[in-house]
Amino acid sequence: MDKHIIGENAGKLWRLMNQDNQRKWELEELKKCTGFDDLELASAIGWLAREDKIQFELRDSDPMHKKAYVYLMLNLYF
Repeated sequence: MDKHIIGENAGKLWRLMNQDNQRKWELEELKKCTGFDDLELASAIGWLAREDKIQFELRDSDPMHKKAYVYLMLNLYF
């Protein structure tokens, strides 16, 4: 996989998440909606994280079932 494909996947992921920009997505939901495998999803998330476009949240209400959420981050520049 090269940088061009990772960038395209990051764009697809961002457009999907931007359709409901207030939503917190579980990783499995993103895999299902995008059709990406683990590596494709991880690299797209990494690309968006590097560009400060997404945030992560880890919830561990039950230590055996931690859930990771990804959501869009609003950047305001003045």
